[in-house]
Amino acid sequence: MLKTGPEIQSVNIVWFPSNPQWLNFIAGAYYMVPPVQRALLNSAFVYGSHTVLLLLASSLTGFVLAKYDFKGKQGIFFWIVSQLTIPGFIGLIPSYILMTWFHWVGTYWSLIIPGLFSAYSIFLMRQYIITIPDDLLDAARLYGCSELGLFWRIVLPLSKPALAAVGLINFVWGWNDFLWPMLMISDRQSYTVQQAIAGLWDVKDNVNALPLVAANVVIAAIPLIILTVITSKHLIKGWTGLSYAKR
Repeated sequence: MLKTGPEIQSVNIVWFPSNPQWLNFIAGAYYMVPPVQRALLNSAFVYGSHTVLLLLASSLTGFVLAKYDFKGKQGIFFWIVSQLTIPGFIGLIPSYILMTWFHWVGTYWSLIIPGLFSAYSIFLMRQYIITIPDDLLDAARLYGCSELGLFWRIVLPLSKPALAAVGLINFVWGWNDFLWPMLMISDRQSYTVQQAIAGLWDVKDNVNALPLVAANVVIAAIPLIILTVITSKHLIKGWTGLSYAKR
């Protein structure tokens, strides 16, 4: 990111730039369309909304699978887990056809809605919620708490570590995704950060794009680093709780 184009492309590895090019960050932001701050806001809105909705869907589904007994429960759970064995690219064409039916191609709905019912997220939430004592929920029922109240007032607050882990995983996956946004979004002002960075390869005026791409990749990684630091305490608790979850 601080090297010149010839240093990056040199056959001999250049570990440290002879003259650090701090202007690469400014030049990268100048040539990026949309501007880097706009691309970051686009990605934050899209994948922040997607993550919040996914956490609500996966935690509610996990709660039902963990704390209620009904006919076909095990079959539904095994069907959900079986989705983990299917490569994601297999559903690429059917998903695109669905987006055209809904007239969502070219809109942020095509990035926010697909994937809300994630098998991986439901599995992790179910495994964590199953560790919450049933006696605690029964006591709340005796005090007149509704089933939805159990979920909102007891299960969700106690599941913060798992929510942090699942939320961070899915937000990072979405933030770093390039293929699906490239298929769905064509308006350059609506590009996500990964699309905008990829667009730097098209810069003209004989500008070497590689240092600019590297500089903006660092900028794009900063929000993820900050989010990881903020949620690190909950992440440790979440993975610890999952490791002791009942089978």
